[in-house]
Amino acid sequence: MPRWNKYLNVLILFMETHIVFDLDWTLSDTQKIHQQIESDFIKTKWIDIDPKTISIKYAWRSPQERIPELLSSNNINFTQQEIEDFVIQKDEKIILLLEKWEIKLITYASEILDYLYKQNYKIWISSWACREFIDKFIKYFNLEKIVTASTSANEVENKKPHPDVFLSSFDKLEKQYWIPEIKYVIWDGRSDMEWWYKSWAKTIRLNYQKKIKQNNIYCNFEIKSLKEIQTIILNN
Repeated sequence: MPRWNKYLNVLILFMETHIVFDLDWTLSDTQKIHQQIESDFIKTKWIDIDPKTISIKYAWRSPQERIPELLSSNNINFTQQEIEDFVIQKDEKIILLLEKWEIKLITYASEILDYLYKQNYKIWISSWACREFIDKFIKYFNLEKIVTASTSANEVENKKPHPDVFLSSFDKLEKQYWIPEIKYVIWDGRSDMEWWYKSWAKTIRLNYQKKIKQNNIYCNFEIKSLKEIQTIILNN
């Protein structure tokens, strides 16, 4: 092999891409577990709320924030200790429900992850979920070889919507591999796009439930299906 060709292959290798995926509703429908557990807890306070309403109305806030807000808005008394105990118990419950419920990957998630892996892209998962849940999720769907590693929001100082969880992910990837020319954040939420944009990555929002929205300066791409990621990466 000519020397210049060898150097070219090395250059291509170091220009490859790091990609960080959110988990709930981006890779899998695991969000429904969080919704149900929180709804069950709120019902103990005599508030009957549809599980889906919690994510729609209180999106991108931690349980420590949205549960007290929801209870306060309904004039329900609670203690901070109750909230802290619930959060601990919630982590334990979602780990059990992962294997009991029929959790599925989002459409095309398996195909696009397999494609990215075969193209030697470095894939990371960043999530609200606790460390044990993320690890079990990766094992549950046999993603050990595909997903390089992961970051839990509990492992960074500032929780979502701050970009720390994504920034931490990229920092770990760069220390382990290289500083890429291009990196991507992929998530589903409609709010706080500005924070994801500040992770210094190209942002891709999976907006599969509504029509594509245009002219958002904080979102580089909006897609209706994970399948479109392949086209974005090849063209950018």
